[in-house]
Amino acid sequence: MKKSTLALSIAAAIGSLGMVGAANAAMNAQAGGVGHQLVFPYFSAQGDNATLLSITNTDTTNGKLVKVRFRGAANSDDLFDFTLALSPGDVWTAAVTKDAATGLAKLATTDKSCTLPASVNANFSTFRLDPSASDADKAAGTREGYAEVITMGDIAPNPSSNTAAQNATALFTAIKHVAGVAPCTAAVMTEKLGTKTAGDSALAAPTAGITGDWIILNQTSTAAWSGSATALSPSTTASKVFWPQTSGAPAGTITDFTADPLLAKAVVTAQNFDLPDMSTPYESGITAATQANNATAAIAKTNIVNQYVTDDSIAAVTDLLFSQPTRRYHVAVNYTAKADDVTTTPNELNNLSTTGTKAVAIFRNTTGTAQEDGTATAYGSAYYRPTNIVFPTAADRTLCLNSISQPGQNNRFDREETTPGAATTDFTISPVIVAAPTTVYVCGEAAVVSINAGGVTDPSALGATVARKDITYTAAYTDGWLSFSTLAADGTSGLPILGQAFIRAANGAVNYGFGYAHKTK
Repeated sequence: MKKSTLALSIAAAIGSLGMVGAANAAMNAQAGGVGHQLVFPYFSAQGDNATLLSITNTDTTNGKLVKVRFRGAANSDDLFDFTLALSPGDVWTAAVTKDAATGLAKLATTDKSCTLPASVNANFSTFRLDPSASDADKAAGTREGYAEVITMGDIAPNPSSNTAAQNATALFTAIKHVAGVAPCTAAVMTEKLGTKTAGDSALAAPTAGITGDWIILNQTSTAAWSGSATALSPSTTASKVFWPQTSGAPAGTITDFTADPLLAKAVVTAQNFDLPDMSTPYESGITAATQANNATAAIAKTNIVNQYVTDDSIAAVTDLLFSQPTRRYHVAVNYTAKADDVTTTPNELNNLSTTGTKAVAIFRNTTGTAQEDGTATAYGSAYYRPTNIVFPTAADRTLCLNSISQPGQNNRFDREETTPGAATTDFTISPVIVAAPTTVYVCGEAAVVSINAGGVTDPSALGATVARKDITYTAAYTDGWLSFSTLAADGTSGLPILGQAFIRAANGAVNYGFGYAHKTK
């Protein structure tokens, strides 16, 4: 069986079920896994990896119109997005693999649910990636990242009709499966979803109901890891957030719809297809910045605990995923800033040039002027400021956290309770920054930290290349557990980190993949 066929056939078979969790704050991570929005923390098409995704509509009355967006692992640039219409009780499945001809990630699905465009079997795009990167690096940049899924509105049957023939709106009829296939009537889809005005009229306010699952399958070693998407819901009635899957500038003031610094400050010209995102106000009366903060707070953690296995006798390797799916709405990277406008002070946040080649951090400041006091007023965020999010060197073009703790004394244990008796630096971070050799730089928005792999070019569980670092311990700590402090820039809040430990081990010729979700304490 061909590898791509294997991935696609498994994707068609997987489903996703869950239970509804309770909501008690502005935005809530739903313990039961069912909500209004989903975050898939990681996908990979590196090497022989394939990522299999499923999205289920557990609402058996209403259809759901959802936005699906894949973002890159380095700086969360948009790689691929489309609109998906889920029939009541529907499951959509797909696979992300590497296109052999181009090296780009590609999406493949045989699912019968409706999408806009009508076919989403296509390669991911490098259009929004770093323009200075080589073609090979751009292609690699499409093969790792994370995905966000947002219910834009419900597609409801018409409750005022009395006969079966009249008991649905035209859009509901177009997306409702008949004998296992949705009609996806092109004329109706275009009429009802081709403009924002028509779409808003055709949709009802979104309700909870979607859930998702993922599998990363290495098609050579047959190792596999799986998990469920993180589900988010608001505490009050959600607002419709529909935009058509078209190009063209969105009508209105862009800062009313997104906190993405590049879109809000016109470094990147916003298009209709850029909306909604996870910062688009999902409850009435709030701003995009508030929505971004609410979504961030829902998944924020002040520390992360997980175990690792690197025993050579079973060829064990461990990768830890640190995925930050809302970081984009606090700080982003302008790849086209002018070097002569950049100083060592936070003037970077105002370097909005689109004609240069200097990569600078653009913060979500609300004042529009450079301020150097390090406060939330200057940077618009309690979570990310220049104190904790940096370029390690002037040549770097991927933003890195520099605040995650060194897992040394009281934060590192082997399996027999042994921990360093004193503060220690008996590990190295690869690649080493000479000026700060013991700083743990977690680089990228879907960052992978390998344990005892030997370096970032040595084999690891996930085979990550876009945003990977390596921590190497002495032989005494082959297997054990680690505790990382993940405090935000304000020193009180946590950082919005999702992920797990990805472990691969072998028993003779048989490979195994298993994963442990991050814990907090």
